[in-house]
Amino acid sequence: MNKEENYLNVFVRKIKNKNEYKKENEDFKHQIQTKEQIKLIKLYSYTIPKLEKYDLKKGIILKITDKIILIDIGFKYDCILSKNELQILKINPRINELIDVIVEKLDYKGKCFLSYIKANQIKSWHRVNDAYRRNELVSFLVLSRTKGGLIVSLYNIECFLPGSQIEYKQVTNFDYYVGKILIGKIVKLNQTTKNIVVSHKIIIEKKNLKRKALIISNLNKGIIVEGVVKNITNYGCFVDLGCSLDGLCHISDISWKRIKHPVEKINLGERRNFLILSVDRHRKRVQLGIKQMIIDNWKRVIWKRVIYGKIIKGKIKVFRKFGILVEIYPCFEGLLHKKEEFKFHYKIYPKKMFQIGNAINILILGSKLKHKKIYFSFQII
Repeated sequence: MNKEENYLNVFVRKIKNKNEYKKENEDFKHQIQTKEQIKLIKLYSYTIPKLEKYDLKKGIILKITDKIILIDIGFKYDCILSKNELQILKINPRINELIDVIVEKLDYKGKCFLSYIKANQIKSWHRVNDAYRRNELVSFLVLSRTKGGLIVSLYNIECFLPGSQIEYKQVTNFDYYVGKILIGKIVKLNQTTKNIVVSHKIIIEKKNLKRKALIISNLNKGIIVEGVVKNITNYGCFVDLGCSLDGLCHISDISWKRIKHPVEKINLGERRNFLILSVDRHRKRVQLGIKQMIIDNWKRVIWKRVIYGKIIKGKIKVFRKFGILVEIYPCFEGLLHKKEEFKFHYKIYPKKMFQIGNAINILILGSKLKHKKIYFSFQII
């Protein structure tokens, strides 16, 4: 029995050793297989591009259905694009056509959803940023008018064109520009609010700078120029001399006759001749006059009417603190100083005794033709 037991024990041990050897071989083989699989998985993973949300990709259209379009962008699955996006833009997709898309969504199942509209928006925004950074010329389509300016389309992005940046002159009819294509530059760009402000005036300004410098270099005092009245104020009028060069004609230089407002002698938009009184080339300012062109007529009238010591009739025009302005001839006035008003009736106030428009007798005391001034004294006959 002892021998049999020994044989059995030996046999059992051998079987156990074989089983252990098999297990060890299997474990070793399994380890080799897992390592190879890991290597293969790594190699395969390198071939699959990593996708993140809002990545711009180029894809090939593989299949078109009623609702979706399958696009290959190099991902492990075919990506999905809604056909409605292309229908909104009135685009007819074709198989094997290359289009730009953006990764809009990645779900837990590995499906990738794309957007064509958002891809175009991001591309357009990049183009706007590049044009603004490089200070490039851009062309934009005027879509509609709005409060204070126009809405324009630049790379399919709506921008604002202020009314002050349309033309060098003041624009009153904004509807005239709707539907037109203008050229300009991006003057303001807000990255957070995505607001874009463009200007068309800046292009005109650069073109006119050289012309403006040439024109002002040829202007001298005493030259008669032609201009258009572009604006009228209480103190005078601004005249457009061409190429955005403006001149000022002061109210005192419009007429020899005293006027309360320039509209009495000048109309807005009127084209007429002006005499250059002074030119400031450094500040690019031109002083103009109208009444100076009839100075010879003034002298002729004065020599005929002004005789020292002569008593003539005049019309009261204005009461001042320092005296009365009396008109002796249309557009020609003289001063009746308060000391000369009533030498004999000093207690009587002139405003109580006379009114504007009354005719009085005056004595000519003297004149300063150089300064266009005549002095009178009150005379009672």
